[in-house]
Amino acid sequence: MKHKIEYYLMISFVKLLMMFPEKTRYNFAEKLGIMGYHLIKKRRMIALANLKLAFPEKTDEERVELAKKNYKVLTKAYLSSLWIMDYIFDETKVNVENYHILDEAVAENKGLIIATMHMGNLEASLKITEKYRLSDVVKAQRNPYIDEYITKNRSQLNFNMIKKSKSTPKELLKVIKNKEILALFSDHRDKGTTVNFFGRDTIAPTGAIHFALKFKVPLVFGYSILNENNTNTVKIIKRIELIETGNLKDDVRVNTQNLIHLMEEAIRENPEQWMWFHDRWRLSKEFKK
Repeated sequence: MKHKIEYYLMISFVKLLMMFPEKTRYNFAEKLGIMGYHLIKKRRMIALANLKLAFPEKTDEERVELAKKNYKVLTKAYLSSLWIMDYIFDETKVNVENYHILDEAVAENKGLIIATMHMGNLEASLKITEKYRLSDVVKAQRNPYIDEYITKNRSQLNFNMIKKSKSTPKELLKVIKNKEILALFSDHRDKGTTVNFFGRDTIAPTGAIHFALKFKVPLVFGYSILNENNTNTVKIIKRIELIETGNLKDDVRVNTQNLIHLMEEAIRENPEQWMWFHDRWRLSKEFKK
C-alpha cells in the first residue's frame, strides 16, 4: 500500500508540474535544489567535504556557492528526466560534440564502450539512441510501481536498461558479443582498483577498462553538461588508446588511473556539474568521528 501511495503522489506531482511552461519547471527545480542543500545535512556535509578535498585553494564561501550551484544543476537534471521525450531529440536542446568519434568507432564493427560519469543531465546522452542502440546498467527503484513507470518511459527509446543484479555480468557480455554500444559509469566508488583521485587514494570501478581490454572493444570517454540556458551538451571527448603489456591485471589498473585523470580534468573544467554529494572518498566516516 505504501508503494502505491508513493506512486500516485509522484504521478500527481508530475501532472501538476507539466501544467507549467518549461522555464517555470526549471526555476522550480533550482529552488527545490537549494531547499535540498539546506534540509539534507548529511549530503550537504559530504558535498562540502569533497569540495574541500578537491579544491583546497578555494575559500569556504566559494565552496559553499559552488555546492549550491551544483545542487541546482543536478536537481534540474533530475526533474527534466520527467519530460525527456519533449527535448531529447530536439537539436536546439541537446547537442552532441564530436559525434564523428562515435561513428568511426562503431564503423569498426567491434562494438563500443563509453566510459562516462555523473555530470550534468545524465540522460542527455540518450540522444545517441536516435542513431544507435545503447545499453546501460541502472539500479532498480525500491518502489516497483515507480520502477515500472520509469522503465516504460525509457522503452520509447532505443535504450536497453540492464537492471543491476546477479545476472548483470551475463547481460553485459551479451551486449558486447552483439557488438552494440555499452555505456558504463566509471567515476563513483565501487568494487575495482585503487587509484589516486584529486590527490587522495580511493577505489574506482574497472568495468569499462576491463571489458575494453579483454574483448578488444573500442573505448570512448564522454559526459554531459547542463548549460545555463537549460540546454544540454553531450561531450564526446576522445577515443582512449589503451596501454597493453599482456598483464591484464596491471593493464586494468594503469588504464583505470589514466581514465580517472581524464575525469578529474573534466570536473575541474566544470566543477558545478559533478555529483559532489556522493560519498566518493568515504569522508563521512571521518567527520562523524
